Amino acid sequence: MKGFYKGLLVATGLFVTYVAGAGAAVYTKAMTRTPGKGDRNYDPEEKKEFIIPTEKSSAYRQAAYNYNIWWNTQDTEKVEIVSADGLRLRGAVLAADPKNKIGRLAIVVHGHYCCAGEEGHISKMFHDNGYDVLAIDQRSHGKSDGEAITMGRMEASDVVEWSWYAAERFPEERQVLYGASMGGNTVLRTTDRDLPSQVACVIDDCGYCRADEAVLLSLRHDYSGLLFKEAVTAACSMTYRIMQGENIKNTDACGPVSRARIPVLFIHGTDDTIVDCADSRKMYSLHPGKKKLVIFDGVKHNYSYFSDRNRYTREVTEFIDSCCAV
Repeated sequence: MKGFYKGLLVATGLFVTYVAGAGAAVYTKAMTRTPGKGDRNYDPEEKKEFIIPTEKSSAYRQAAYNYNIWWNTQDTEKVEIVSADGLRLRGAVLAADPKNKIGRLAIVVHGHYCCAGEEGHISKMFHDNGYDVLAIDQRSHGKSDGEAITMGRMEASDVVEWSWYAAERFPEERQVLYGASMGGNTVLRTTDRDLPSQVACVIDDCGYCRADEAVLLSLRHDYSGLLFKEAVTAACSMTYRIMQGENIKNTDACGPVSRARIPVLFIHGTDDTIVDCADSRKMYSLHPGKKKLVIFDGVKHNYSYFSDRNRYTREVTEFIDSCCAV
């Protein structure tokens, strides 16, 4: 019997070590700036082989690369603000063509481990339609300061600051807050906050409800052989609390959306294995005001624009037009 209890104790110890180690590894991989790969923006003066997509890269990264080049070779004005906790956050403004200018500004917010340039397709979509564009590098991404990625918790406050900055710079322009993936969660979490009156609406493309749930889904997709995924996710949440002093549940976007003061357009693909399409359906049902849900059948994560650019552009521009007409 003693041998049984000793074996059980050893097995328990190994399991705890496994879960703690795996949880810490997941946190390190997902919630800290990638060493040596912090800035995924294309730079014509600097060779960055790691930003060039390979056959193993997601369809989104492969499609976004040429737009990364496009954005970072435009004549933009580099701008920066200081976050509430003292980080220097950087972005760039691309002015609308004076012949096409419609008096609107789009603030474009990228996703997890991406950068302003990798949302170049969205920035170009807005620019082509007469918008001034402010594309930002989120904290701990691109050219912005920071080492910890809070998965939308602090990033939402950063976007609020960017919005107030833009309102002072462009007081006569209506604003659109656009976010994809983690950027979607970020902009959704601003919807119940004190935003400038210039903000007309939020556009969310495949944003998640909560980071811990998105991490679990991602684990199921990327590490199909990993055992005890829920336990690892719980350990990751514990590591988040230890490292950041906050509960990962505070990345929740459902609460803010249920109290939203501004309209939201939700966009999602049904074959998304990184953020479940059910997240957008759920948040759509919770939003108390003007809203729309646009589903792209058979489309993977953050790929809706590339699957049907004409439909995507039409849905986005028509929704914004309806919000600005009020």
